[in-house]
Amino acid sequence: MRILAINAYHGGSHRDFLQHWVSHSCHEFTVLTLPPRHWKWRMQHAALTLATEVEQRFASGACWDVLFVTDMFDLTTFLGLVRKEITDLPRIVYFHENQWTYPVPENEIRDLTYGFINLKSAISANALWFNSDFHRREFFQGSAEFLQRMPDYASVDVLKPLQQKSSVRPPGIPSLTENTRERKSGPLQILWGARWEYDKNPEQFCDAVAQLDTQGVDFRLSVLGQSTPEIPDCFLELKSKFADRIDHWGFLESRSDYQRALQASDIVISTAWHEFFGISILEAVEAGCLPVLPNRLSYPEIFAEAPECFYDGSTEALVAKVMEYSQLLQSDQVNTDMRERLKKICLRYHWERVARMLDEGVSECSRSRRA
Repeated sequence: MRILAINAYHGGSHRDFLQHWVSHSCHEFTVLTLPPRHWKWRMQHAALTLATEVEQRFASGACWDVLFVTDMFDLTTFLGLVRKEITDLPRIVYFHENQWTYPVPENEIRDLTYGFINLKSAISANALWFNSDFHRREFFQGSAEFLQRMPDYASVDVLKPLQQKSSVRPPGIPSLTENTRERKSGPLQILWGARWEYDKNPEQFCDAVAQLDTQGVDFRLSVLGQSTPEIPDCFLELKSKFADRIDHWGFLESRSDYQRALQASDIVISTAWHEFFGISILEAVEAGCLPVLPNRLSYPEIFAEAPECFYDGSTEALVAKVMEYSQLLQSDQVNTDMRERLKKICLRYHWERVARMLDEGVSECSRSRRA
């Protein structure tokens, strides 16, 4: 089938998702994108901007069987701006995130306008895809809370048909055809791979590292992930205090450099307060890292077969879990069964498999729309 795919914020994991799907799909894609900046403006203007481009392409002879858009796009407005041949297409919205529950900067009040754009797009779609069930539940809870706050004409009953046409379609990760990883004796290699923002709870990570140092654990650090103009104070202190133990500091532009950093690490730590999916954790586990994860968010559904990876969310439990892994790694006593379970988890998310599931979802949406 011919898919018109619109990605109004084409960067980071949103870009990677579409590029990998296109490269593995059996379908034919026309991909329309906008640069990944000014996200609020993208959610307001992209429908108008890209409706014009779609009309021009249609007038030049292009045609499609399915319309696929992502969450930072106002589908409802778009459908009011394009011709009937476009509005008649089966419509899929993919939610990488949503603006009801996406963490806002500290001391900033959430603008509900953008969550309402998400909700209207969901109403206008034939199928809603979420990257995790945790995210799916959060979206509907946020939508219900919004509607319940409105003065009139805002029944939560509008959500029932949306739930029925929603499903979980997780993103994929690249498979490692050659994993040359070998555990070497020496310091424990600790990896942080999340964004350097408050919703990833970097303070707890830094506190845990300080406690590990106090406990005499021999370790080295790779602090990756996208940074922000205002680097958290705790990271500045971490860099100053442990400068001689840091192997990598900051975002790695090169995919091969990033992959090597993952393969050189022993464990990957998450302290996140919020995570719609957790792609960086899966990529690290694919590279051979043992995950240390809070028992919340999307992690329990992804790593359900590896319960020993979880800690209760406290810093004390995090430190204890890292020390446990350190001892097992140093003595080469990591459970082979655990490694195999982690490998099987990652296998489910390889793009070769995920793309087939997405392709099947497109076909299902097309059949149900035209039935």
